[in-house]
Amino acid sequence: MIESLRASGYDVHSPEGTFYLLPRSPIEDDMAFTEQLAKDKVFILPGTLVEMPGWFRISITGNDDMVERALPVFERAAKASR
Repeated sequence: MIESLRASGYDVHSPEGTFYLLPRSPIEDDMAFTEQLAKDKVFILPGTLVEMPGWFRISITGNDDMVERALPVFERAAKASR
């Protein structure tokens, strides 16, 4: 998932023993970005809620189908923000 997000243009922190990824939001307002993805049923946690505005968390405890469905949504969202 990290490679796919980076290929789409996301700045992604490489986790060390955790259950989430921490990419930078492609738009300044991480809350608005979260709402944008939710319209496509991709649910992420805005970084603002955990004192990291401009970033967001992706749970990596989902199954492979969830990840495969979400990756094109992330790619479209990144392209739309450019």
